[in-house]
Amino acid sequence: MSTTVYTHESRKDPDYDSVQDYQKEPCENVKGNAIDVELRPNDCEVRADIVVDRERCIRLWGQIKDCEGKPVKDALVKLLKPIWKYGKIEYVGVAHTTTDCLGFYQFNICPDENNNKFRVIVSKAAKGNERVIYTGGGKCNPCADRQEKPEEPCGC
Repeated sequence: MSTTVYTHESRKDPDYDSVQDYQKEPCENVKGNAIDVELRPNDCEVRADIVVDRERCIRLWGQIKDCEGKPVKDALVKLLKPIWKYGKIEYVGVAHTTTDCLGFYQFNICPDENNNKFRVIVSKAAKGNERVIYTGGGKCNPCADRQEKPEEPCGC
């Protein structure tokens, strides 16, 4: 596996302020991590630094187009992986995303030797009128009166 080494001199980046060199592995990404944060009443600002591991990942990406070759924006794209369950293959969800305004999507996948096959499926909600259902009155919905008189302006 080849490694690209970047140095302060080789980057030619005037904003690069680290004295140390760093190495970038091909197809490298970071492995997610999480931190629990409890906010206190007197907090004004909380810094939550997170340490992540680097691992080899592959970017899977593409573009969703309709039958006329036009990009489909806001399509739901799901990444599934096959598992052997009860004597047959089933697919379980790994991740999902939506396409951008040009129909592009992407997933960063960190496969292992035993888990390198995936399925990508796409769907898009039908176009048309939308019906809105409100939760009801109370403090959570200050415009609850609009349900009965939608033509009147909301006093929110």
